[in-house]
Amino acid sequence: MSVVRLSDTLTVSAEQVNETAAQLGVKVPDGDVESYRILLSGLDACVAQIEAEDDYFPPLDLERFPRTDVHYPTPEENAKEHNAWAYKVHIASTNPVDQAGPLAGLTVAVKDNVNIATVPSLLGTDIFAEPYIPEYDATIVTRLLRAGATIVGKSACENFSLSPNSFTNAHANVQHPLAPGYSAGGSSSGSAALLTGDKPIVDLAIGGDQGGSIRLPASYCGIVGLKPTFGLVPYTGIAPLSSIVDHTGPMTTNVLDNAKLLSAIAGKDGLDDRQLDAPNFGLDYYTPLLEYLEDPKAAVKGMRIGLLKESLEVHVLDPRVRDKVKGAAELFKALGAEVVDVSIPMHLLGPTIWTVANRQAVAELALRGQNPVRHGVHDTPLTRKLAHWTQEMFEKTQLHNPAVTASFLGGQFVRETYPGITDKAINLSRKLRDTYEAAFAAYNVDVLLLPCTPTIGNYTFKLEDSVFAKAAKTVGVTLNTTPMNVSGHPAICIPMGMLPIIEAGREQDAHIKLPIGMQIMGGLWQEAKIYRAALAFEKSYDWREL
Repeated sequence: MSVVRLSDTLTVSAEQVNETAAQLGVKVPDGDVESYRILLSGLDACVAQIEAEDDYFPPLDLERFPRTDVHYPTPEENAKEHNAWAYKVHIASTNPVDQAGPLAGLTVAVKDNVNIATVPSLLGTDIFAEPYIPEYDATIVTRLLRAGATIVGKSACENFSLSPNSFTNAHANVQHPLAPGYSAGGSSSGSAALLTGDKPIVDLAIGGDQGGSIRLPASYCGIVGLKPTFGLVPYTGIAPLSSIVDHTGPMTTNVLDNAKLLSAIAGKDGLDDRQLDAPNFGLDYYTPLLEYLEDPKAAVKGMRIGLLKESLEVHVLDPRVRDKVKGAAELFKALGAEVVDVSIPMHLLGPTIWTVANRQAVAELALRGQNPVRHGVHDTPLTRKLAHWTQEMFEKTQLHNPAVTASFLGGQFVRETYPGITDKAINLSRKLRDTYEAAFAAYNVDVLLLPCTPTIGNYTFKLEDSVFAKAAKTVGVTLNTTPMNVSGHPAICIPMGMLPIIEAGREQDAHIKLPIGMQIMGGLWQEAKIYRAALAFEKSYDWREL
């Protein structure tokens, strides 16, 4: 590393040199402290020059995309809509070409980790004295507006997007529209709730999925949620968890709308370095599906579907869910698809790979703003807000979502105790990716069928519950979703039936049925095949009767 410049004055003290060294676990020899004062003062001068420059964010066109009625909904207003909103806003393009786009006339809710300039991002937490207000729109926000959509608000998400249940938002728990008090799934809980029921509040929604956070709420709420292939949809302008698993994607009430929404947002943006292998913008997943509307069976006729053996063996899987998936496989056979058993033993290692590969990144990137040196757009103000945690911040976060504080501690534990283990787990994530791809080829299957959540939504915890009691509500929920996050494979969750509540301690709710979803997983970049299978099932069967 060359020395760019030396400072005319020394701005770094000997104490700062020694304190910095101590943080690294080393000591600078006394005779060399003055040399480091000079060198670090030169670095200080470079920092001062950068600080003097304006930051460089993507351009914002407020004339084309004006925003009005930005407001935080009152508790009473939000309670009427399942506590599913973080912020309300109205944004629609003034451009006539945009107004005639494929999403014209459709309302969209965007997950609260997605940047909308001038609209606060709460991130499900209450630890900031002042909320983070983005200065630019995420790429997908601009694409939605150019496609003619009307953005009507930011949907509430779980605390730092780190929960598979909808109990952790610091402002209000998102309620399941079909059974208040039960989990609507997380972390894209608000997006799912706004789409659930006979009268959805919005037409379309955007979710985020780093461990299943699109698919889990889709399963619990009976909607359609797709985690695209890693990098297919740009993540520019979205608060990250870990750059190897960051995905954003469409959540809708039906498969056709899902394909239409994906078409509007997919493809390279030239900014997100997660998209190195992604196709260019301008993809169309929607139009090819229209030819199957008169004969949905034709969408899967001749298709070979694999029933993933290991996905039915995860230790917390409700036997009723296993039976539903096997029943769905038989229903696919009735549509003309060939269904075969597929064994991928490494699938069961996927959740462990995900845990170790990402725990350090979540602790450092998502929670402390310690961005690695990566290309793309960095959210400087958010990074600064996260740079220094206090005891109060820790305790506030633990109260609502101990998964965050466990990740905070776990990342540091892994870093200090097992140097290199994160690197090995990331290498194994490539092995998992290659293993899935090899299985698609070896079994000659088009898609794989597997459960999404192992159970229907469970009942909320109390704030006064112990850290462990709260964490227990999440055990095993993501066993069949996290593997695809580290492998990068696309997977959709569609509803496959309903099951009555049998949760211990909630016997009074035994008369209530809640949705349960199945996943259809495809090879890398094979979203079109996934949509064909999903459409055939959706159009041929009423999942509410299964």
